[in-house]
Amino acid sequence: MPNMSHSKPTEKDYYLPILDTLRSFGGSANLNEIRLSVRPFLRADNRYLDEIAGSKTQESRFDKDLNWAGKRLGDAGLIQKAKTHWKLTEEGRLNFFTAKTLTLLCDLAGKSAKSRKK
Repeated sequence: MPNMSHSKPTEKDYYLPILDTLRSFGGSANLNEIRLSVRPFLRADNRYLDEIAGSKTQESRFDKDLNWAGKRLGDAGLIQKAKTHWKLTEEGRLNFFTAKTLTLLCDLAGKSAKSRKK
């Protein structure tokens, strides 16, 4: 379950809501549907989520964290992420994870992706 005890969610707080959203849309959704469905799960202060986090892109903190979480889920092989449309992979569709397991998978996948770039 996402960390609801504070008003500043981390990237990890997005993982389960993203997967749940994709499942609720039959396995795939456009980015706007994902944004609208995930944001209420975070129960975070709107001022924090709307804060500009990308100085070059002028991207909101919410969009930046959502994209990073999507990247990590993609690195873990759970979703396929295109610019405007995300979908569950077979692995993402068939497996249900706890928040802790999902965090470990995404952390490992992120480290593996970084080491492949070197």
